Amino acid sequence: MLKKTFLAVALAVIAGTFAATAAVAQDWKAEWDKTVAAAKGSKLNLVIQPDPGFEAIVEVFKKKYPDIRVEASAVNPSAFAPRLVTEQNSGLFAWDVWWSSASNMTIVNIPAGSLAPIPNYLILPEVKDESNWHNPKYLYTSDKGPFVFVHTHYLQNLGYYNTDLVPGGEIKTIRDLANPALKGKFALRAPDRPHGGSQMLAQALKMTDEAFLNTLFTTMSPIIVDNARQVTDGVIRGDYAYGIGTDDNVWMDCVKAGGCKNVKQVPFSFMHSRAISIPKNPPNPAAAKVFVNWLLSKEGQEVYVKEWAKVDSVGAFSMRKDVAPDPAHKGSLPDFNNLDQYVAVSLDSGVPYISKVAELFNKSRAK
Repeated sequence: MLKKTFLAVALAVIAGTFAATAAVAQDWKAEWDKTVAAAKGSKLNLVIQPDPGFEAIVEVFKKKYPDIRVEASAVNPSAFAPRLVTEQNSGLFAWDVWWSSASNMTIVNIPAGSLAPIPNYLILPEVKDESNWHNPKYLYTSDKGPFVFVHTHYLQNLGYYNTDLVPGGEIKTIRDLANPALKGKFALRAPDRPHGGSQMLAQALKMTDEAFLNTLFTTMSPIIVDNARQVTDGVIRGDYAYGIGTDDNVWMDCVKAGGCKNVKQVPFSFMHSRAISIPKNPPNPAAAKVFVNWLLSKEGQEVYVKEWAKVDSVGAFSMRKDVAPDPAHKGSLPDFNNLDQYVAVSLDSGVPYISKVAELFNKSRAK
C-alpha cells in the first residue's frame, strides 16, 4: 500500500513538473509572438559603431524582420555616449538600441543613468540561460547593474609602426615606444576620453608605470592627431614611425589590397568587448526586444561570427558555447585563465586605468 502511495505521489510530482515546464515554455512563446506582432510596422532607432561588420549584420536582421523599419545611425561610441546623456537631460529619448564596443557605455552612460536594465528586454530562454554562455560572470560590464550585455570579449591592438622608420626595423617591447630616436616622429590619438588611443595607453600603463606615460606625453613630443583614420594613414604613408589609437579596418583594407607589408602591430593588446544596451525609455520597446533577442540568439551570433570574419581582423567569435569561432580569429581570444594581464577597457576594472591615462595626458597638455 505504501509503495502504491509513494508511486502515485512520485507520478503526480513528475506530471506537475512537466506541466509547469510546458506552461513556462508556452508563456515565453506567447510573449515572444506578442512582441514580434507589436513590433510590426514600428521603427527601430538603432545606433551602431561605424564599421561594415555592424552594417552587414543589421542587413541580415532587416531581411528576417522586414516589417520592422530599421533606422541605423553609425556613430563613434566616444561621440554618442555624451550625446545620449545630453539628449536625455533635455527630455529627449530617441533611441531604442545601442550596439558597439562597450567602454563608453560603462564609463559614461551607466554612471549617468542613461541605460535601462537589459534583462527586462530578454525573452528567449536560450538567451536568458547564463549556462549557454562562457564565463557568465563577464556577461555584464559593471557591478552597478545589468545594463550592458557582452556577447564578445576580444583582444585588440590599435597601434601600428612602419618598419622603414623605426630603429632596427622593429618595435620589440613596449619600452621601445620611448626610444629617443623616435622623438617627435609618432602620432597619438588624443587620449582624453575613452577610445582606441586611451585604451592602448591604459594597457601600456598597466605594463609599465606613470613615468613611462609622462615620457611619451612630454619628452617624446608626440604629434596629436584626434582621428584614428588619419593616424593610421600617416603610419602607412610614412609620415609617422608609429601611431597609437589607429583604425584596424584601414590597415586591414590596405593588407587586402596587397599593401602595408612594412606596417606591423606594436607588441601589446588590451581586452575590448562588443556589447548591446538599451537606452532608457526607448520609444519602440517591442522592436528593441526583437533585435536584442535575435542578436543574442544562437542564430544571431552565428550571423555575427560569419559576417564579422568577412570584414574585420579580430573578434569573430561569440561568448555563446554553441557558436563556433572563426578559425582565423582565434588569435584574438583572451586567455580567460589569466585575465589579470589585460586592461579590460569595457569593464569596471578598466575604468581606473583609462581615467588615469586621461588625467596624465591633460596635465601634460596644461604645462
